[in-house]
Amino acid sequence: MARPSEYNYKLCEEICDKLADGENIKRILSSEIHYPDWTTFRRWKNNNEELRTLYVNSQQDKAIALENELDDLRDMLLTKEIDPATYNTLAQTIKWKMAKFYPKVFSDKVDVTSGGEKIKSNAVTVNVIKPTEDD
Repeated sequence: MARPSEYNYKLCEEICDKLADGENIKRILSSEIHYPDWTTFRRWKNNNEELRTLYVNSQQDKAIALENELDDLRDMLLTKEIDPATYNTLAQTIKWKMAKFYPKVFSDKVDVTSGGEKIKSNAVTVNVIKPTEDD
């Protein structure tokens, strides 16, 4: 059986469900022969608004799945199944991924305010005068 080349929304829902559960998209696509390859899936995503929306929502859900994985790692640390250095490395990697998949919720926030107010800018205008031959 050859990999599909014609767009199939139901198949994309199945793929995105796995993505939302925390799996890697390229691994998902290569796991089943009835899934499209990455190039085909990417083309479908770029050409179909409904798939783009589904994909983005699945990536956001994937961040939640990673949050659950982080909780599992914490439990493993508390029961001494993993050492603190391993926990730290894995936790930092997961937190970085979460921030990439759903930055609005999980990324570091940068506050560009002062006391809750916007920072006022006192712009300075500089006029550059080209010297004349007489100077």
